[in-house]
Amino acid sequence: MKKDLLIAFSVSLITLFFTGVVYPFLITQIGGSLFPYKTSGSLIKDEQGGVIGSELLRQNFKNPAYFFPRPSAEETNLAPTSKLLITRIQARIAEIKKINTNPIPIDLVTSSASGLDPHISKEAALWQAPQIALHRNVNLKHITALIERLRESPQFYVLGESRLNVLKLNLALDVSFGVPVGGL
Repeated sequence: MKKDLLIAFSVSLITLFFTGVVYPFLITQIGGSLFPYKTSGSLIKDEQGGVIGSELLRQNFKNPAYFFPRPSAEETNLAPTSKLLITRIQARIAEIKKINTNPIPIDLVTSSASGLDPHISKEAALWQAPQIALHRNVNLKHITALIERLRESPQFYVLGESRLNVLKLNLALDVSFGVPVGGL
């Protein structure tokens, strides 16, 4: 019995070492050499090499001259029937109706499954476009052209819907029209 336990313990330790240390180390090294941008967090950097943000995570923008993302759900995970969630959505609707009275796209008032999604729909971007044009003193056609240019296709051209990365969109606004007072 002791011999069997010793063998089982040894096999467990060896398996743990290879699957918990060696394999992750090798995969990280291989991934880092083949896909350095992705394994470093898909960080977007400025001209000086400073990190602006990650294209994979939602960034919060408060300046009205920028597009804003979906609401964050990082502080809570509420069920669709939660009264608190419904109250928060109603408050969000009341808050952003001040910007535009047109029907609000659903992704501007509900968070994604992760709560950290960096994308908005084309409809959400177009809904925000008049405010951006107004605050940047730019013709609305220029903003909608930028939205069309930066629209990402569905994954593998069939999964999901087309979308826009909010951070990339806001950085393109600055490149195209200059940095507004208050910046990102």
